[in-house]
Amino acid sequence: MQKTCKGDSYALSREEEMFSYLSEKCVPVIKKRTMITLLPTRTLKNARRMRSKGHQPYVPKAILEKRAKESYYSLLIPSEKDISPFITIVRDARNDVIRITMVNMAIYECYLFALGLPANFPTEQIIVHGHDRARYIPCRTCQYCEKLLFDYELTVPSGTGIEAYQQQVLNDLNMHFQLDVKVENLSVVKDSRRVFTTAGESVELIWEELPMLIIKAKAAVEKNQELILEKN
Repeated sequence: MQKTCKGDSYALSREEEMFSYLSEKCVPVIKKRTMITLLPTRTLKNARRMRSKGHQPYVPKAILEKRAKESYYSLLIPSEKDISPFITIVRDARNDVIRITMVNMAIYECYLFALGLPANFPTEQIIVHGHDRARYIPCRTCQYCEKLLFDYELTVPSGTGIEAYQQQVLNDLNMHFQLDVKVENLSVVKDSRRVFTTAGESVELIWEELPMLIIKAKAAVEKNQELILEKN
């Protein structure tokens, strides 16, 4: 069982505000070419203010070098620096930009943020279909781990609400990693107990409903859908 992640927050200045999300977990990822997606300029409502404390966040040089010239874009690259994983959200009102930056993150950690789940979400409640589990939930102390970590950055208009930019992050991750990821409440066996009746002894299972993060490769999802259509 991996260590849990801890949260913390910082910020830049009066003009720039940001929320920081720290994690101690890691996830396996496949090293791919740089993905840059330019986003259309748009204004969204329901902006939410974030706390600030006046600290300048660290940004890896690789991200700075890959940033697009356009105001709004998304960027995903393999992580090159061995540091503790974290997420920062910086609001720059002067330039009408919110910048979400993820550093040295495993795939499942990126999805936790995109789906609004806590950083310490139990990895035991993550189900992986169609791929090796270690690819998405790697061991940070293993040698292969560094090849499975990513840096990601998204910029959106400063009026964009949290749910809106989380959805954009989710769309980017699904497109790049070709995954179908969702949260479902499933009933799992929590415990059992012995029951004695006139008919003899039996075992009663105690069930509990828990939120489960389900990760499926799109190829596996499409194949399953084809089988369902064939049966119908």
